Amino acid sequence: MRTLTMGVMAILGGCTESKVENEQDIVLSGRLVDEAGAPLPEALVKLYRSENSSCAFAAFSASWKTVKTRADGSFVLDLLGADTRSGSIARCFIARSPAQAEGRSLSAYFLIQQSEVALPTFQEWTGAPTAAAEAQGVSVGFRPLSATHGAGNDEHVLSVGPSSVTVAWQVRPASSPVHLSDYVLEDAEGLKASISVERAAEAGGVTVGLAYSSDDVALPRRALVPASRGAACTFLNAEPPCRITNGDLGGLVLFENGVREVAVQLSRPVVPRKAVLRNLEVSGTVSELVLEGSVDGTQWMPLANLLDDSGVQPFLELELTGTTPVSQVRVRATPQGTTGELRSLGQLSLFE
Repeated sequence: MRTLTMGVMAILGGCTESKVENEQDIVLSGRLVDEAGAPLPEALVKLYRSENSSCAFAAFSASWKTVKTRADGSFVLDLLGADTRSGSIARCFIARSPAQAEGRSLSAYFLIQQSEVALPTFQEWTGAPTAAAEAQGVSVGFRPLSATHGAGNDEHVLSVGPSSVTVAWQVRPASSPVHLSDYVLEDAEGLKASISVERAAEAGGVTVGLAYSSDDVALPRRALVPASRGAACTFLNAEPPCRITNGDLGGLVLFENGVREVAVQLSRPVVPRKAVLRNLEVSGTVSELVLEGSVDGTQWMPLANLLDDSGVQPFLELELTGTTPVSQVRVRATPQGTTGELRSLGQLSLFE
């Protein structure tokens, strides 16, 4: 399943009181059509539910119920009020369109607070993505979501990865065409790109969050290998071989509590001209987050600031202007007060 973004999750809080009674009859209905508006009959719609009013984790659990669409693309599901509650709390529900071989998907997020809930029409979106090799990367084009797919700010997000659940790179907001450099793609094999968009709709007094993902498009394989490939690394309880320099662009290291520094020991001194960091996250609040280099592991010089006015960006492609060869590079976080540490890092790639 696609990785969900926090915008849709935030539509619904975690503790909303239920407004229906346990024995109350509930009718949930909707309709599924393709991108051109034609009905999709005999399509299996899956329904998920969370343990509370938050949708943050419901998408990753097993489906709760399924229902097939009729000849006109419509579907109806009979529920009880008790199905929609967890104690006194209203559950979040997710209705998802059938999985498509091309990768596209559509999900709706909502609470059930009344006896009849008519969801807005589910209209598929392919995005028509394309990928073409360029001199120094790959250009990805796509068709933006149309005005018939709900209302929203139209922030399209481009995600790259070996699968739909592992993200090796992300561009937000994305406008077609998107240029992905060879530094971002490296020499990874089997990368695919897709576009996602979030919108919202009002249906019979019910606020429904809509999450669209486009078809996948395979990216041409590139051939750039970072100077840091296979380098050793040091952090709390790190085990060889180093997982943040092994070339697994979709990989992710979740650090243990207290990690505020991650160092990479290069096989030879280099003057780094470019750095790429993937899936970089911090916990708590940091006053400083920097990339530094060292000749001997004792004296460190600044290479780049990783903290801007909007906070920590998880995907960074950085130009470096240093002239001194370095044999070690580190990411260092300085906590603000007693909180603040590194939470995760995918790959740290350095290029000469």
